[in-house]
Amino acid sequence: MLTIQFLCPLPNGLHARPAWELKEQCSQWQSEITFINHRQNAKADAKSSLALIGTGTLFNDSCSLNISGSDEEQARRVLEEYIQVRFIDSDSVQPTQAELTAHPLPRSLSRLNPDLLYGNVLASGVGVGTLTLLQSDSLDSYRAIPASAQDSTRLEHSLATLAEQLNQQLRERDGERKTNPQRPFVADSG
Repeated sequence: MLTIQFLCPLPNGLHARPAWELKEQCSQWQSEITFINHRQNAKADAKSSLALIGTGTLFNDSCSLNISGSDEEQARRVLEEYIQVRFIDSDSVQPTQAELTAHPLPRSLSRLNPDLLYGNVLASGVGVGTLTLLQSDSLDSYRAIPASAQDSTRLEHSLATLAEQLNQQLRERDGERKTNPQRPFVADSG
């Protein structure tokens, strides 16, 4: 068994993109390759992106790759070069403004002036799966459940608080009450 010791060079830790790229590098070898995060004492199959992400590896964590198999020497040389030179490049930098505007929003959405967070595609392709229609739950089924005394008390308190807040808003809006002074807005709890 051969070992490559290193400190995680990724400023954002081992997240999806670098995990996928490390998995791609390791998957080309027949040898069994185990990723170890020594801070977390977590081990993962280096040929599985999800397992790698699950190690919770952060920047500067002490890590190692254990390589065992028929092509371990060649795998160690190539993976060591990858870890030392190219691994940090897999932690993608934020796209520039020019890259962001290369994918403009439709006018109907851009008029809303949304705050946007752009991402980069990890692996292009078409998703395949089963389309499932989810039905919304009917509130009528909850009406059959009897309310406890505590529920009724909470409801009455909430309605009284809401009524006071609404009356306060009305008073503040024009400086005068919009409801009948003899009959202020009171929520009917019955």
